[in-house]
Amino acid sequence: MKAVVFRGPGQIACEDVPRPDVPPDGVLLKVTACGICGGDLRAFKHGLRSEREWQILGHEISGVVAEVGTEVTDYAVGDRLAVAADVSCHDCYYCRRALFNLCEDWKLLGLDYPGGMAEYMQLPEAILRRGIVHRLPATLSDLDSALAEPASSVLWAQQTLQVEPSEVVAIIGDGPIGALHVQVARLRGAKPIMIGITGGRLDMFLNNDLGAWHVLDNLKQDVVAEVQALTEGRGADVAIVANPFKETQAQAVNMVRKRGRVGLFGGLPKSDPITHLDSNRIHYDELSVIGNFSYHPSMHATALDLLDRGLIQASKIITASYPLEQVQEAFAAAMNATELKVVLTPGD
Repeated sequence: MKAVVFRGPGQIACEDVPRPDVPPDGVLLKVTACGICGGDLRAFKHGLRSEREWQILGHEISGVVAEVGTEVTDYAVGDRLAVAADVSCHDCYYCRRALFNLCEDWKLLGLDYPGGMAEYMQLPEAILRRGIVHRLPATLSDLDSALAEPASSVLWAQQTLQVEPSEVVAIIGDGPIGALHVQVARLRGAKPIMIGITGGRLDMFLNNDLGAWHVLDNLKQDVVAEVQALTEGRGADVAIVANPFKETQAQAVNMVRKRGRVGLFGGLPKSDPITHLDSNRIHYDELSVIGNFSYHPSMHATALDLLDRGLIQASKIITASYPLEQVQEAFAAAMNATELKVVLTPGD
């Protein structure tokens, strides 16, 4: 079969690899769509977070069951499935408290297990029972369902940040995650402000109705002052940092009102993770600074439902799809911001 194989920083190609067998306690999935995530791009640029010499990437997956293991009775050939990133142990301190995203033995598809950028993917018992697997709504396309995984993390973040109707939510980062934050904030009844930088993706927000209340350019405007002007001088109720830049984390702390909430959604590079925030602002104005990572598995089912009903509009976020053979072009489009969300479509 064909698969996208990562063999080191900057080394990625569509290769012929052996088709996996169906595990007795799992299923074999024929992959129909797999989104390219920011984590895939970081792996491409900097390497995997494990010692593996190579791996099949991808954790934003949809497909159809091609074969069923002899020990499996609750899945059948032809079942359409969406598969998300995490595999948790279901036994540690955090899993016993339903904080599965904080699992002490957390595993990731495309890192610890072969991912979905392939024609076929093995779903053994660990993924099928302790991972995140849901059946697709009958009317939801395979392409659109690949957006459920990143949408899950956005839904979880805004639930954690308690985004309320009529609140102003400043979203810093004009990539596909920022676009999802805009849509989810609007869905929650809030007023999202998109803050990006001059270039292709910000132009997409300026030239298309992607749901933002206002769009600001962080290179050409004093965005803190602009947000204050839009909120009668108070500042945003919530600021979400959906990019990997420490400067914007500091900016977010200065952008929210007293008792405002700041969500640190985008992680910083592993080589430079220390940020500097105005602790006096946090202290005297009683700000909450909250980390946002991954999601509860229930968010994946919720995301599929919202996509199916058109409440999250995948067509406005997925702007390109490529066959596996064009993986270099697909990664370039995602990295160079010429597209918003890019999805690989095995079999095309």
